[in-house]
Order: sequence, then structure tokens, then C-alpha cells
Amino acid sequence: MLSSITVVGAGSRTASSLVPMLLEETSAKLHLLSSQDLPITLDRVATYKLDVLDRAALKQIVMATNSDVVINLAAMTNVDKCETERLACWNANVTLVEQLSRLCRIIDAQFVQLSTDYVFDGTKGPYSENDMPGPISYYGKSKLAAENVALGAGVHAAVVRTNVVYGPDENHPDFVRWVLDALDSNTSIKVVSDQFSNPTYVDDLAEAILRIVRRRRSGIFNVGGADWVSRIEFAQRIAAMFKGNAELLIPITTEELSQPARRPLLGGLLTLKAESDLGMKMRGIESGLVSLRHAVFAKQSMPTIRN
Repeated sequence: MLSSITVVGAGSRTASSLVPMLLEETSAKLHLLSSQDLPITLDRVATYKLDVLDRAALKQIVMATNSDVVINLAAMTNVDKCETERLACWNANVTLVEQLSRLCRIIDAQFVQLSTDYVFDGTKGPYSENDMPGPISYYGKSKLAAENVALGAGVHAAVVRTNVVYGPDENHPDFVRWVLDALDSNTSIKVVSDQFSNPTYVDDLAEAILRIVRRRRSGIFNVGGADWVSRIEFAQRIAAMFKGNAELLIPITTEELSQPARRPLLGGLLTLKAESDLGMKMRGIESGLVSLRHAVFAKQSMPTIRN
């Protein structure tokens, strides 16, 4: 039985879904580490505000909590910023993982590391866990390095790859929120037509992490939605679900955007392993958007929101 779980990056979008699941599905004491204040006041939860790159502070907390599991959700995920601010990217995405891996080895904890389909070059996706990585951006290279650190550290480690995560947490804008904001304000936006992925509803990602923890799995697991689509098709389906004007969505190629970092075009992840080994059933886009709509309406009907 799990007695203690540490979540690093507990203010993230994934954590906003995972933490409530951990509270409901386990009896473990939760230690939540974040760079921001977390509005949680429960006896089972201890919160810590810190810079997770502060090695001394991080070591002190992780050693003191002596958790059974450490889940790392912290990362620098702005792909273009990672391309231009490489030292900051490496520190956040690799150096932190190196330290967490060492600490997990000392306290004999399972380590769960979040990753991305950007570890692939995007020439023949969607990809399985066994396909050869070949990142084409510095962000992708840093996340692949983090995977290698976690899996080669001599700890019981699991890597969870995902892509295009979306959910109802308005504190963390995502692709769906970007599209909805444009539709609500009647503003046209340019959406790439040549990038393909299988968008992931955040609850599915959180559920997969929970099952990995409860079943003490190790190795690489892909988590992604049931539908493999281009970004423009995803945006059009968002517009259809929320009764928006799809004419505001203007198709454009990735090359036309001239972004600092290259993007994998045919990305996405095959999820057969997660379905068979973890018993996961991934939402498709329609199901994910319905879940999001219900969650948003539920929050709007509540007088006070406490996550």
C-alpha cells in the first residue's frame, strides 16, 4: 500500500487532474511541490512552495518526505523558448531529472517522468514505444535526454509520453482554450494544416499515471487520444462542438509560420501498450470535448472553486 507520494510540478495542468485522482483513489499522504501557492488545505496534503531547481531545497524536502513514489510534472515546455534559451531548458528538463533520479535511488522510490512525442522527428508517426527517437528541436532533445536519465538511473522508473494535452483548467491555456478564445471574440487565427497528433484529454493522462503508480509499472508508456488528426481538423471539431464560426480558422503550413524551433509534422503516439497493460481506454476528440464542456459548466455552477 502506498503511504506517501511526492508530485513535483504540482501547479501544472496535469497535476490539476492527477492530484484529485490521487486523493480519491489512494490513501497516501501527498507532498506537492510547486513554484506557486497551491490552494489546498487537507490533512493528507502537504504543500511546498519552492524553486525546484534549487538543489539543496529540493533534496531536503524529498529526503524528508521519503515517499514511495516521485512523479515529475515540472518542465520547460515552450518549444521556441527552449530553442533560444538552451541552458534554462536543459536545467529544467534534464538537470532536474538527474537530481530526482538520484534522490529516488537513495530513498528507493518509484520515479515517474512525463515526456512527449517531440522525441521523434515526425516523419512517420504515430509512434510506438519501440520506435527509434530522433528529435529535431532542442526541446525534444532535452526530453529524450530526460527519458534516458530516468530509465538509466538504476531506479524503478516509468516514462509517460503524451501529446497536445487539453483540459478544463483555465489557469493553464492550451490549444483548445486558444481556439475557443478566438471563436468567442470573433477573431480569425491561423492554424497549421500539416502537423498531426492524437490530442490527449488531461484526465486520461492522469488516469494512466495513477495506474502506473498503483501497478508499479516501469518502462515507457504512450498516452494519447483515440483520434489522429491535423491541428486544423482539431480546431474545426472544437468549433463544431462549441457552435463556433469555423470560417475564423485559417489553414497555414508549418513552414509559413517561420518558428525558431522545428516541429515534427507526423507526430502522435500509438497507445496499444497502455490499453493492454494498464487497461486504459482513451477518449477520442468528441468524447474529450464533451468531458471538457461538462467540467467547465460544472465549475461555472459552483460558488467557490478550490482545486
